[in-house]
This record gives sequence, structure tokens and C-alpha cells, in this order.
Amino acid sequence: MVMAAGCSQRWKEEFTVQKLHFFTSKPELLLQPRWDIPPVLWLVYRCFMLVYSLSWFIYTALLFNTPKFFIFLSHISYCLMVIYYLLAFCNLAWAFLEIRCCSHRRKRAGVSIECEALLSLSLPLYTALNLQWLLHSVMGCFSLSVSFLYWTIIHPSHQHSLTAFNINIHFINSVQTAVDLLLSCTPVHLTHFIYPVLAAILYIIFAVVYWLMGGTNQSGQPYIYSILDFGGRPLLATLSILGVCLVCLPFCQLLLWKLQLLREWMVDCEKLRWMAVKREVWWWVKVSGGTDSGLMASLDPSVSVFESTRWRDLMEDQLSQSLTLV
Repeated sequence: MVMAAGCSQRWKEEFTVQKLHFFTSKPELLLQPRWDIPPVLWLVYRCFMLVYSLSWFIYTALLFNTPKFFIFLSHISYCLMVIYYLLAFCNLAWAFLEIRCCSHRRKRAGVSIECEALLSLSLPLYTALNLQWLLHSVMGCFSLSVSFLYWTIIHPSHQHSLTAFNINIHFINSVQTAVDLLLSCTPVHLTHFIYPVLAAILYIIFAVVYWLMGGTNQSGQPYIYSILDFGGRPLLATLSILGVCLVCLPFCQLLLWKLQLLREWMVDCEKLRWMAVKREVWWWVKVSGGTDSGLMASLDPSVSVFESTRWRDLMEDQLSQSLTLV
């Protein structure tokens, strides 16, 4: 009953204007793991996922060996996943480098200050984190949608062979999305489903233009997917587009949100609570190399471990003013 009540309260909080944007007051949520994974090991994980995804993407592109490789949504979705892992790895390494260099300079200068003032993020890094969050939202929703649509519609009608390529790009992609969400602290908001929908609309516009220009798929047929045959079956194409944008993508965003609730429920479990990351210790001790004296009670849960900077407050003020005008 308590879990159901908490879920109901979170559901109500999701549908607010403040949940629409990608500006966060706690950027560490986009960098740190949800569990007490050592920083170096977390960086290795990010690097491994980047290398794994990039290798499969290159292999798939060479397998198709045609520019038409980029007309398929599953390939575009996997490309977004590669870009997300690249950005996540670079942002994490960037944050580690900034914090360690700042800590080293202060130690060499013999400056004794509180650790709260030690940790700060630059404006370019904060902006890159916003882009990482956007990519995570679009990529995650697209991955689940691609897997669902492929195994329920495309595969039964075309009977593709179960090759390593098909399994990786149409099933393992969703597994990667789920694992990344369960391991990381990345927030998921229901209102963010509008961004995958907007991305899907851009793809539909591309598909229409591609069809009008006489483009064909690998088999020489005048469409990318059979369900997007605008010339032969326009009604099916229209219904497919509406189904994906109004049902499939919002439902996949709901699944990601539920997966986030599962992650937080696991963290709150008494048997697993000891495995959860303690962000003060993780950043101030394990990353910056500081001491752990008095850290456990030094930070309010609603406050970021990073220094509150003027540019971030300015961005949030401008966003609040624009939302008020709307």
C-alpha cells in the first residue's frame, strides 16, 4: 500500500511544467552511478559500453555496405545510442578531470577550504550534460519501440533469420537501455515522451520526402518499411504513424519510468540499501581525493554536491520566466 501510494504521488508530480525541461539542479545525477561502484570502474563501464556499441555499429554498417543503411529507424536508433555512450563517457571523464585538477591545485597551494566549494562544473560541461539527458530520453524510448515493433510486426511478416546482427540491434539494444537505467542515476520523466515523439515526426517527414523523391529500400521497393508504404497503402501508413506516436512511444516512456521506480524501490530495500551510492563520499572522497570527516551529515538531500553557480541559477530563472509568460 505504501509503495502504491508513493507511485500515485510520483505520477501526479510528473505532469507539471517543471518536468518538461532538461535543466537539473543536481547534475551529479547524470554522472554518478546509483550503486556504490568505484569511480574508476564506473568510467571503465562507460568506456566498455561505448566501444561495444560503436563496434557493433561499424560492423552493421559494413554488413549493409550501402548509404541506405541510414534510412532505417533501427540503425538511426542504434546510432543515437552510440552518441549517447560517447557523450556519457566524455562528460564523466571531463568531470573527473575538472575535479581532480582543481583539488590538486588547491592542495599544492596549501589552501584549506570546505569541500562544498571545491566541486564545481563549468558551463560547457553542464550544457553537455543537458544534451546527454535529452539523448538518453530519445534513445531509450526509441530502443524499446524498435524492439517491440520489430519482433511484433517486421520479423513475423519477413521471417528474417536470427543472426547476431538482428539479435543485437533489435533485442540487446533494449537490454543495454534497461541495464544503463538500473545502474545510473539518470532521472526519467513521463512528460519527456514529447521529445521522442518529435524525433519520430522528424523521421516521418524524412520518410515522406524520401518516398516523394523516388527512394527505395534495399530490395528496390518504393518505401522504407512496408507499414510506411505511402503510395500503395496510405491508410495503413497513416494508422501506423498514429499508433507509434500516440501509443507505442508514450507506452515505452512509461516502461522506462516504471523501471526507474523499480530502481529506487531496490535502493530503498533494507537488504540492498547498503549497496546504494553515498554521493557525498563518492564525489568528495573517491573522486576529489578529500577526507571523509563529517561528510555524512553535511549535505541536504535536495542540494547538489556541486557548487551552486551563477550561470546555472540564471538559466533556471530565464526558463521560469518563459514558462510563466506561456
